[in-house]
Amino acid sequence: MTSKERVLRAINHEETDRIPLDLGGMACSLFDQAYLRLRDALGITGDIAPFRRGSNTSYYDERVLDALDIDVRRVFAKVSDRYPIVHEDGTFSSEWGILQRRGQFGVEFVRHPLQDLEDPEELETYPWPKAKDCLVLDGMRERAKRLHDEGKYAISLRAPMNGIFEISCWLRGMQNFMVDMLSEETLAHALAEKVLDVQLDWYGALLDEVGPYVDIVETGDDYGTQNSLMASADCLEEFILSRRKRLNDMIRQKAPQAKIFLHCCGSIQRIIPNLCACGVDILNPVQTLAADMDPYMLKEKYGASICFHGGVDTQHAMRGTREDVDREVRKMVDALYHQGGYILSSCNHIQNDIPAENILQMLESAKKYSAR
Repeated sequence: MTSKERVLRAINHEETDRIPLDLGGMACSLFDQAYLRLRDALGITGDIAPFRRGSNTSYYDERVLDALDIDVRRVFAKVSDRYPIVHEDGTFSSEWGILQRRGQFGVEFVRHPLQDLEDPEELETYPWPKAKDCLVLDGMRERAKRLHDEGKYAISLRAPMNGIFEISCWLRGMQNFMVDMLSEETLAHALAEKVLDVQLDWYGALLDEVGPYVDIVETGDDYGTQNSLMASADCLEEFILSRRKRLNDMIRQKAPQAKIFLHCCGSIQRIIPNLCACGVDILNPVQTLAADMDPYMLKEKYGASICFHGGVDTQHAMRGTREDVDREVRKMVDALYHQGGYILSSCNHIQNDIPAENILQMLESAKKYSAR
């Protein structure tokens, strides 16, 4: 069974010869230092150029994927060298105008450009990022077509940006946007609509290049904390998921053969039916230590409706011993793999505190316990 066949059968809830493996997708990527340690542990020499700047996950190295028998390959556009704009104090501005800085565990926010917004009309003059100014599409179509014609791997279009909820919070400030959804509904709708317009523009430009060739289209938006949803299901449905459906509808129009992947962290079990209803086919990262996210329960309730992607705990198991990793992987295989519907990867980013040997153990154990 080829990698492509393996992944597509799993997404369609069919049995496979072993569990499909992924590494490097939306929020299942490796932080830079973790990547460098893994590269060295595999004996791979020679540097590659980072595919983006202003991030702690900057590398996509197919030499690593080949060495680890990963079943998915990604196509993506590079962001223009104009962004991020780096300032003298070390902070930098994204294409959205959000002021940020590097932190120990990721990028931190310094200023939200619309935090003082009062009149929705002001959104009409904001410099919204346009695909033609921000994305470098050179060679993207050729790479996607080559991978498609070779037919070896499942091809995934990497998300070019985060989601409507996250970006609205980053532009406005999380506290402000959360309050807006309850007391300034016109403003909240207007902002979310502008963010959706940007998403439609960017995804449209990407899919005009690679739409016929991809098997998966990645999107992302975090709605959960460790213990609950960030906002009520009703709020998410009204302001966010109704717009996510419009994005998903456009994706299906341009790439009808592709499955839609959503990265959404935390305790989100309550809205999985809503996600399915708006067109999500693959759910990542399946954060099983969050409240109400037991993998056995998820498989029983939703296993016929959605494909799970991720699942291997990065909060404890992947930071522990190799035996801890082995037990965790065995649990995920037992809980989620039967009757297809599961692609195994880490449950969120592999951060710098996760040893390279534990990444290798995760993939070794997955193949060992799932082989048929």
